Amino acid sequence: YIMGHRMADLDALGSAVGLLCLCRTKGRPARIVIDLQKNACQSLIEELKASQDYTDLFISGQDALVEADNRSLLIVVDTNRPDQVECKPLLESIRRIVVIDHHRQSSEVISNATLSYVEPYASSACELVAEILQYVADSIRMKSAEADAMYAGIVIDTNNFKSQAGVRTFEAAAFLRRNGADVTRVRKLFRDKMED
Repeated sequence: YIMGHRMADLDALGSAVGLLCLCRTKGRPARIVIDLQKNACQSLIEELKASQDYTDLFISGQDALVEADNRSLLIVVDTNRPDQVECKPLLESIRRIVVIDHHRQSSEVISNATLSYVEPYASSACELVAEILQYVADSIRMKSAEADAMYAGIVIDTNNFKSQAGVRTFEAAAFLRRNGADVTRVRKLFRDKMED
């Protein structure tokens, strides 16, 4: 299970999608734990759900809690604080936990993580996941929607590459562009509908 913070944004969902791609490459089943009603990335969710590959890959926290067993692994992205995760009971019920985050650690952190990769110098969780994808999987095959999702996460957390962007950020963005990310499609994700 891959889970971000409550009111998931593009960085949380984008990094979760990147890790989903890694799991698929390694032949491991994975699902993204997200509240499909309360989030800040509805346009990206709609884009992903339009693809046949993502019809059943989103799961609610409560459903994941029922489905999880003692062999489950929980990957927490874009937060390292237990009170901010999408489903705290899921965090408390799974004993194998990985944390991937770019925020500074406070006094309250996920303390029982098997692996904690917290890098405050990174611009976004998507940047960290892009680096992981480059080094873990030699022949990674990302779908263009996955690359778009991760690229959007970097764009939103760097304010369109204006803040917190460094060499590693641009290397991650270049990797995503090589894997099918399209700047025009990503910009469309940020548009507001006239009705809204």
